Amino acid sequence: MSATKLALLAAVVPLLGAGSAGAKVYIEWRPRVSLMGGFDDNVELNGKGGDGFGQAVPGIKLDIFGDHDLHMDVDCQAGIARLARPEEFDLSSGAFATNETCGLGTRVKLSTRDKLQLRTSATYAEDPFAIAGLGLLLRPGQTRIFVGKFQGMVEHALTGHSHFDYGFDAQALAFGANDPGNGYVLAPQARYAWKTSARSTWDIGVREQLFFGVGADPGSKFAPDGSPGGLLDQAHSALLGYIYALTPWANLTLRGGATLVTGGVSDVVMPTARIGIESYTPDDMFSFTVAHDLMIGPTTAGPVVADVLELGWIRDWEHFAVHLGTGVYRNIGVDKAYVAAGAVGYTADASAAWKFTRDLRLEFAALRDARLNDLGVAQQVDRDVLQLRFVWEKARF
Repeated sequence: MSATKLALLAAVVPLLGAGSAGAKVYIEWRPRVSLMGGFDDNVELNGKGGDGFGQAVPGIKLDIFGDHDLHMDVDCQAGIARLARPEEFDLSSGAFATNETCGLGTRVKLSTRDKLQLRTSATYAEDPFAIAGLGLLLRPGQTRIFVGKFQGMVEHALTGHSHFDYGFDAQALAFGANDPGNGYVLAPQARYAWKTSARSTWDIGVREQLFFGVGADPGSKFAPDGSPGGLLDQAHSALLGYIYALTPWANLTLRGGATLVTGGVSDVVMPTARIGIESYTPDDMFSFTVAHDLMIGPTTAGPVVADVLELGWIRDWEHFAVHLGTGVYRNIGVDKAYVAAGAVGYTADASAAWKFTRDLRLEFAALRDARLNDLGVAQQVDRDVLQLRFVWEKARF
């Protein structure tokens, strides 16, 4: 599955450039490779064993520039990892585990009034560090995962102070054949935005979410009674948003409204809200997010209510860099969102890097994932990962 998705992702690059074959295009490319060793104290997320592992991860980054303010960035990497004692764990390949990630983002001026922004990514992972780093509410016994995301938006300027946006988001989760968590969501949306001052922008819009399940056959070890496929639920949302420029490089975004969920046992109306701060400079990145919304669940396909609190910070000095991140997550069924605790977990990660040259650095990273409730499951999904990385990445050609 991962090879197919990544091939489709790679095919987007020539398609986006086909409309301007005669235009000037400039490409900057940066190859890289990471050699690393680490330790995972809960390899199979069942609470029964830890092991050391080694990993090699080659990758490449591309920046593509062209006419019409075109900027496209492509970032792909593939890794192979080996446990110190693979014979003790039921990994699919026996001795080795792999992970592949590819992401593409672009912005281009389609006309004097229209701008396109696109971001898509796909990840397949069966090695411990990559799975733990995905920030999901992990499940007991989880050994592999595929995550695919797509976000696209066209901004059409109406006047100098207003614009109309229409876009499409999609996400897919898969955990292996006949897993009841295999599913995807498609979300077309539209909104009208108007700028009321130099710093303030308001918007009003609608969003449709269509939740699909892939389905599991009866008799599978994950779902003995099977699980349904096809369209499972729909969510219809009306949203009001506000964006305030705290500084030229930092924005505060508030967006919320009401959502009607249909197609399940009964129709449900629920509030939805998101608060975020994003700040970017050449040397510093800070992000903060609080959200209450619908997402596809990691246990069963279809919508679940997701509460999210995330905080991240990256700082880059001349010879030293640090990254800190943490998040608290809650998943629960739509019909039980306000009467039960659901599944609550958290993740925390930290890394520090010493840069010998512009191209060569040494990194140390630590990550922890754990449940905050459900004591029977919490002991199984409690995971700590340590890693030492030696990274070469070409700064510029």
